[in-house]
Amino acid sequence: MTSSFFIKIIEQSSQRLVAACDEEIMEMELLSHGVKIRISKSFYGKELVTEKELINEIKRSTSVNVIGSRVVDLLLKYRFIHEDAILWFNHPDKKTKIGHAMLIKDR
Repeated sequence: MTSSFFIKIIEQSSQRLVAACDEEIMEMELLSHGVKIRISKSFYGKELVTEKELINEIKRSTSVNVIGSRVVDLLLKYRFIHEDAILWFNHPDKKTKIGHAMLIKDR
């Protein structure tokens, strides 16, 4: 089975934001330190892409906003972020955590 990620690309002037999340957490509500967020298609997109497609889009971006354990692991693997840059949210199952990271790239 191929891992998929939801993605949305927003371009304005010379700026290119890539928002992405793990497919399996779409529409989930998460909580961290009293902050609740809902992962939605309106922000993270409706298009599903593969890992390779996602990394190619991130390489072409000026900023990135991702949420999900798999997508955060990818950013770590490709050294786009440092592990200290991850904000951890509680998964509704209370047994695991889901990572969130933002990246502003220096072109």
